[in-house]
Amino acid sequence: MGSGHIDTETLPQDSMPMNWLKKYESAPRLKQAWAVVKSAFRIGRGLFPVTWMAVILAAFIYYVWYWEVSAHANQILFAAVTLWIFAFCVFLFFTLTSACLVFFLTRRANRETSFEEANEVGGRLNSPYRVFCPFFMPFISTEIELLEPTFERRNVRKGVWSGETLHPTGRGRYLSLHRKITIRDIFGMTEISFCLSQPVHLVIQPAKGQFDLVALQTRASGDGFSHPEGDPRGELVEMRRYQAGDPLRLVLWKVFARSRKLVVRAPEPAIVEEQDVFVYFISGTHDENSATLARSFLSSLGREETKDMCFSADGSKRLVNDEVEGMSDLIDSASHRAEGGQGLNEVAPLVKPSAMAHCFILVPNKLGAWLDQVKIFVSQYQIRPTFITSVSDKFLSPVKPEDNLMKKLLFDQPKADLDANEYESLCRQLSDIGTVQIVDVTTGASKAYTGESE
Repeated sequence: MGSGHIDTETLPQDSMPMNWLKKYESAPRLKQAWAVVKSAFRIGRGLFPVTWMAVILAAFIYYVWYWEVSAHANQILFAAVTLWIFAFCVFLFFTLTSACLVFFLTRRANRETSFEEANEVGGRLNSPYRVFCPFFMPFISTEIELLEPTFERRNVRKGVWSGETLHPTGRGRYLSLHRKITIRDIFGMTEISFCLSQPVHLVIQPAKGQFDLVALQTRASGDGFSHPEGDPRGELVEMRRYQAGDPLRLVLWKVFARSRKLVVRAPEPAIVEEQDVFVYFISGTHDENSATLARSFLSSLGREETKDMCFSADGSKRLVNDEVEGMSDLIDSASHRAEGGQGLNEVAPLVKPSAMAHCFILVPNKLGAWLDQVKIFVSQYQIRPTFITSVSDKFLSPVKPEDNLMKKLLFDQPKADLDANEYESLCRQLSDIGTVQIVDVTTGASKAYTGESE
């Protein structure tokens, strides 16, 4: 009964029709009621000041009192039991008093606090929120936990008040932040926890990165030379500074020998290749690196060479060619991760056939339900899109495990940001239905996935 599941085998088959039983199991009102019960239990459990350890100790103390102190008049055990009861009462008093002080003073201090700011992933927010920490209360500790997983909270102690700085780890829009405050004694026998919310208006953009989709498109389409029977690109008569990911065959080594500067040949700007391009961003687990690439692409919209490019993201259901509107859709896509790329097939009918032929899809670097939607999209339009995945320095340089045995037992071992085998499986499955480009979000360097182990 505790899990909310009905065992149909233990019920008489003639007591209730099976169709009524199925309706009973899937009734949304029961799910809502069960959610309310679980929420009420969590609140009541947090306000109940006695921990499970104290309950177990109380049962043990009762056993000692009944079988040893009362039956045999053991004075030593009598003194020990009395001392434990007195200590427990002291801890309970200080915990209740501290919880009342923290709750009322913290709410009053933040009643008029407003927090509106726009930032980006990896940035820093100086939050005005503060929590009262009664360090003068003996045997009492106060812990503060931010319930939003896309923020890292760091304490800033200011006397009896605990300030904070917030470091966003994920994009999105936030209208409220919730903090769980726990007051407990240092021996773990009494504990009270409650949640306080703070109304905010935060807009967190993806982190900035280096990614040039136009250069990637040029490298993916060939060597860059014009052909009498091909599309006009312009001869390689211009020179520019070398950028990460440029082919080495375009480097002017004679210039490098004279000036010690890497310079590459570039097409003349007089002839600009105009072609429609469709770029789509899929939201899912581990998509922040791809969001960084999407932001870099959006920053290039509005230029002459990107005037025919259109962008869309999960949840937007529209095509845009404006940086501001695209950034807004990119931020809002964080709340559409559960859709599993469904928006790709919804927005595809709006794309021109010429743009569909040059399709770039920014995908998360972890497998998800979105892969099925991508396969439906590819089979329906009979195309081979270019999938762009992303890695970071943390993934390229795996964390080495600790060699010390004691540290392995006492501390959590650092883990890599992404499993290499899972990432290899992702690239292999995407290469079956299209081409795959792997981009380093830090440097902007890219390479094509060939399926060969390095």
